[in-house]
Amino acid sequence: MTDCDIYSADGHKFHTERALWDTGADTTIISSRIVKELALQPYKAGGISGIGGATGSNVYLVHVLTPTGDFVANVEVMENDFEDIDVLIGMDVIVFGDFLITNKDGKTTFQFRTPSEGGVEL
Repeated sequence: MTDCDIYSADGHKFHTERALWDTGADTTIISSRIVKELALQPYKAGGISGIGGATGSNVYLVHVLTPTGDFVANVEVMENDFEDIDVLIGMDVIVFGDFLITNKDGKTTFQFRTPSEGGVEL
């Protein structure tokens, strides 16, 4: 898990240290706690499908500041509650840059940068 800042359209910020990067998720999802804290208003309805089935969700427009300092504006996020995370960062954010995962000596780390600088040779 990493930290992450979520900004409302009017500039209010929510900081969390409970963000999970998920390359298997198409869409970024935020917790109801963030929705309440930032007083976000839904602008349309959507749906989330996963292993547990499908459910309806409100859709919000936010800005995401990643722990690497990269800012992704106007991200459509859905609302859902997870037990241990506030933000699930999906491919809708990850596709804006280069995402690299490494594992050395049992320590997994990742790097993310925007804009993309092209291929990475290993």
